[in-house]
Amino acid sequence: MKIGIIGIGTIGRGVLELLNKEKENIEKRIGETIEISWICDLNENINNIENYNFTKDYKKVLEDSSVETIIELIGGNSIAFEIAKETLKNKKNLITANKYLLATKGKEIFEIAKENKVKIFFEGAIAGGTPIVSSIYEGIFSGGIKQIRGILNGTSNYILSKMEEGHSFKDALTIAQKEGYAELDSTFDIKGIDTAHKISLLSYLIWDEFIDFEKIVVKGIDHITDKDIEIAKSSGKRYKLIGEASKENELIKIVVKPVLIDKNDPLYNVNDAYNGIESYGHYLEKTFFCGKGAGALPTATSIIGDLYKIRNSNAWY
Repeated sequence: MKIGIIGIGTIGRGVLELLNKEKENIEKRIGETIEISWICDLNENINNIENYNFTKDYKKVLEDSSVETIIELIGGNSIAFEIAKETLKNKKNLITANKYLLATKGKEIFEIAKENKVKIFFEGAIAGGTPIVSSIYEGIFSGGIKQIRGILNGTSNYILSKMEEGHSFKDALTIAQKEGYAELDSTFDIKGIDTAHKISLLSYLIWDEFIDFEKIVVKGIDHITDKDIEIAKSSGKRYKLIGEASKENELIKIVVKPVLIDKNDPLYNVNDAYNGIESYGHYLEKTFFCGKGAGALPTATSIIGDLYKIRNSNAWY
């Protein structure tokens, strides 16, 4: 399988690292040799760049007829949207960790994939290294899921955990940035937008319907104060930024907001950069998933898993 990777930031470097360190194991599981035909980025200062065909022009990657699968890791929904469309129209499979792109442009992207009979997978877009996407779509889809809720943003969860330790919101954000759990611009994280992107994608996977992103009720953690945290602790509770989607009488409702939860809630002990997701199904009842929701190697692990699905799973449409 010949692949091209577009975007060699934190996650892209993680993918390269895993493909190098676990090459034999990965190829054995997928059932064929993996060859990185191209890497593409605007930045030329990438370690070991001489080991790859490098370009700043993503069109060179897409024009290579030998490349079967593109891994898109640049983020955003403008240039990334063009890359996604051109990838699929060139009849190449697409793997992406770009929840922003899929939450806002997913309906069109999936239609193009379907028209061109190629595959698109996005395990790394929702919960880092926690395999919630495959579990829902390929595992528990028949359980009659009525509701799904969870902590889907490792940055916000890390900040809230640090605030419980006594740090101010500002200091907790700075620590998260230093530890690599937060970008310099963490607006999407702290305002709940990133969580909204992810819960909307989970909603689509469960009920096969894209909800207009503008209709999602979104409130972040940027208004939570030190005093709020202390009051919650004194009552044995803690704040968690929760994304929740439910379906009742054919109506899908999606809400993102900080919620006070107590010790009986399975999400109570999901701390630091971890994600936790709980689903409820009419037949299945409750299931719970927990794992690292941020970081280069956890997300890269999910992306490598998508390479397996390219060869061995049906398309998600």
